[in-house]
Amino acid sequence: MNLTQESRPDLEKLTAKPDKLGLTPAWSYSALKVFEECPYRTYISRVKKIKEPSGPAADRGTEIHQQAEDYVCGKLGEMPDTLKKFESQFEELRALYADAKVELEGEWGFDLDWQPVGWMEPKTWARIKLDALVNEDEQSARVIDYKTGKKWGNEITHSQQCLLYAIGTFFRYPHIEFVQTELWYLDKAETTIKQFTRAEAMTFAPGFYRRAIAMTTCTDYEPKPSKNNCKWCSFKKGDHPECAWGVT
Repeated sequence: MNLTQESRPDLEKLTAKPDKLGLTPAWSYSALKVFEECPYRTYISRVKKIKEPSGPAADRGTEIHQQAEDYVCGKLGEMPDTLKKFESQFEELRALYADAKVELEGEWGFDLDWQPVGWMEPKTWARIKLDALVNEDEQSARVIDYKTGKKWGNEITHSQQCLLYAIGTFFRYPHIEFVQTELWYLDKAETTIKQFTRAEAMTFAPGFYRRAIAMTTCTDYEPKPSKNNCKWCSFKKGDHPECAWGVT
């Protein structure tokens, strides 16, 4: 695919670039979500480099994602039981992959101008990771994300994630004009499908840009303790908690 863009009309409404970035110069959707809940949690994990334990649910999700990738690309001959609730969809995805119409485990990096760059380059500012991209035709694509968690209660968060997938696709592939995002909830046999034209998705790009700039230029990382924000944060726990503001 041609990633060259002769003009960048999509950039006209973006916030002016900062002179310099802060201690967390790159972001992803999950990192942005954590930062907006509590900047101090970001400081502990991304500046002090203290990782939270992943937990059994996250470990299971990683394992199932790997199974899905291995099945679609043909490394696994038999479909794992964990994928069976989407049996026909995975069979179709496997066939499309064999026809060179599917990209798996995309790791998309972008610089401050939303130009595609490598995943871990010094100028990488944004990172978008997706499970599968299906090239429908020259102007349309499907973006698929596998979910092993629950759908209920995550509707807003997952909707924002879908929007960012669409924005990233439009920036990366200038010829694409239509994107369909699909969330496959593998445990529940549920699907969320959203459709975006380029014009619709790019309306929201400046908002994401401003939010991400706030994170990547932050210098104070003020804590925002609350029962909701601290609920899943392990930095407040243990004999020697990293966060003195954590509440239960």
